[in-house]
Amino acid sequence: MALGRRELPFEVPRYSLTGDILSFQRCPLQYRYYNGTSLPPSRPVQLWTGEFIHGVLEEAYRHWQQHRPPFPWPCTLTPWPPQPLPSQRAPNDIGVIGDAVEARLAADGKRPRNTKARDIAYQRATEAINLLGPDLFPLITDAERRISGTRPMPQLPQQHPARGDRYELTGVVDVISHVSMTANPQNRLVRTLQTRCPGLNPPFEIIIDYKAERRPPINDPRRRHHEWQVQTYAWLLTRLPQSTPVGAAMIVYVNELVPSQEDFQTLQQEVRNGTTDVIPSRGSADYYAITRWQPGAAIPSLSNDYRIERAIWIVAVSQASLTNAVAQIDTVVAQIETSACNEHNSGNILSNWAATGLDRDCVACDFKHFCPNPAPRSSSGSRRLTAPPAPG
Repeated sequence: MALGRRELPFEVPRYSLTGDILSFQRCPLQYRYYNGTSLPPSRPVQLWTGEFIHGVLEEAYRHWQQHRPPFPWPCTLTPWPPQPLPSQRAPNDIGVIGDAVEARLAADGKRPRNTKARDIAYQRATEAINLLGPDLFPLITDAERRISGTRPMPQLPQQHPARGDRYELTGVVDVISHVSMTANPQNRLVRTLQTRCPGLNPPFEIIIDYKAERRPPINDPRRRHHEWQVQTYAWLLTRLPQSTPVGAAMIVYVNELVPSQEDFQTLQQEVRNGTTDVIPSRGSADYYAITRWQPGAAIPSLSNDYRIERAIWIVAVSQASLTNAVAQIDTVVAQIETSACNEHNSGNILSNWAATGLDRDCVACDFKHFCPNPAPRSSSGSRRLTAPPAPG
């Protein structure tokens, strides 16, 4: 007796803008492997570093909100693996905050890949808190606001029945209100927002998104992906009852505060080639420090002003930008749904999920050893991209 194939369940798929949309755009095959057979995933694809940075910044903000300890804050690391230190540490010691975040992540099965990755994550969290905290923390009016909304399911190829007529988008953001900006007119970030987005009329809100990575160059697709992500956050906020218009988004690239050797080498190439939008003035100390640096040498100290300028990207928000962003997200959702349907029908993963990650993605991938299209280890960090499978 012939048995029929079980159809995909009819449901409202839920997509996280970070854990699903950006992860799929980075590498569809890696996204599929990390998520197993659950599509969309029951657990987002998140590297330990990203979750650790987010967790430490949020816990640091909440501690500052309650106790207002002055900056800078100390950072005393526990040994690895974590174990109690004999000396007493202050409650605002970033090592204490980090211990709690590490324990929470470990309980969920998430740990740093090695000691080096852990150490630089603490360095970046410390710089983010001490360099940005004095200006950023007084502005935040709502931390970790969880937002969600539904959109019509995009049109799929005729042979693929949709799992539902709508899908849900979710995200988490910090929010700055126009009230907090008015109360802090001398704040460095307020001046930056006013310069980059002149003509903002209250009431409005500014959304903040932290990223544990470096600022993408102007020719990198991820720059557009990040812009679409925060624009979609803004769209989600406008769907809430009695919502306040979103005037702009602030993306914080934490890695710019403490660049690695690879980060600094890439920055040097971008400054020389003019492929970054934040280049120090010719003849400045920062310019000479970057252009004269030799790979393998100690990373020179760049000025606080330049590091903060590279770490902060202000994205203007308009009705046109919101419409374009959600349309781009619809396209990605359609690609994910189509790939899932194709796999369901064929039983084959590799022919339906493309391997398009860059070198930096493959380094941290658990599946690189049997990837059909691994990124080459080239000095430029680039790779040959394969086109994703055609729908259907």
